[in-house]
Amino acid sequence: GRQLCLPMSRQDIADYLGLTIETVSRAVTKLKARSVIALRAARTIDIVRLDALRSLCD
Repeated sequence: GRQLCLPMSRQDIADYLGLTIETVSRAVTKLKARSVIALRAARTIDIVRLDALRSLCD
């Protein structure tokens, strides 16, 4: 897998995207539930299934 260190908090991401923190948190939870990502810490994410993440971006 690949590790991603987020420089922003979920609240900062939500503000930047014009979303609520709840929306961002739900999206992260769904990705985790689908085993697309794994959370190491609040701002550290392991991309477990890169192919699945790419397909969501199409």
